[in-house]
Parts: sequence; structure tokens; C-alpha cells
Amino acid sequence: MKLTPIAEGLPGDLTMQLMPEEVVYYFSYITITGGCGGSGEKQDYWIGLTDKRVLYKTKVMEDKSYVKKDGILPFEKISFLEVSEAQDSQGCGQPKGFHLRVSTSGGTIIIPIPTKEKGYEIRQIYSALNQ
Repeated sequence: MKLTPIAEGLPGDLTMQLMPEEVVYYFSYITITGGCGGSGEKQDYWIGLTDKRVLYKTKVMEDKSYVKKDGILPFEKISFLEVSEAQDSQGCGQPKGFHLRVSTSGGTIIIPIPTKEKGYEIRQIYSALNQ
């Protein structure tokens, strides 16, 4: 898989966290829709992969609720990534959701993602970068 560096269109929240000579190879917004059958607010969250780390700003699942966080996961601390499907029991109804589960030496980070295909895309790029 040929990876192309991304230098333009990245949010300041990401670029200010980059180390010298660190290169971004993947970036995607992961939109979380709020509200309950109405005109809920949309907030843009994101995930990025560099040649060294996974960086994110999103809501992560902690103790059965979502908490807004931004974080950095060095590749050497990640043991595996998996994509899972879940029924979200919060809010109205029980919509189907997808999670990117990142297992690290400190536990598992659960990041909501819009589709399972997005999860597979992230996992494929991570695997290519971590070779």
C-alpha cells in the first residue's frame, strides 16, 4: 500500500501536537451527531495517524458513557486495533454504532466511528505504517 503524506487541511489541534519531522499519513473527521430525533448539534471530532503515533480528539467510551478527550497513542504502546459493532443504549432508542477499539499497555480506548468501513480503513493504514 502506497501512503501519501498529508500536509494541508489539517486542524490546528493536530498540527500543534506534531513532533519535529513527524509526518501525517491519515486524517479523518469522525462526526458525532447529538440530539434525539430533532435537530441535534453536530460536532466534528477527528483521528489522525502519523509515522509514529495515533492522535485523536473525540468522545471515548469510559464506564458506559462518552467523555470528550484528545489523546496520543505511540505505536509501540498499541498491541492491536479492532472494529466492533454495538447497540448504543443512550439517548432515544438503541441505534447501531461502531467502535474502533485500540488496545494499549494501559487498557483499551473505545472510539466511536461512523461506519465499520471507516474502522477497517484506519486499521489498514495503521498496519501499513506499523510494519
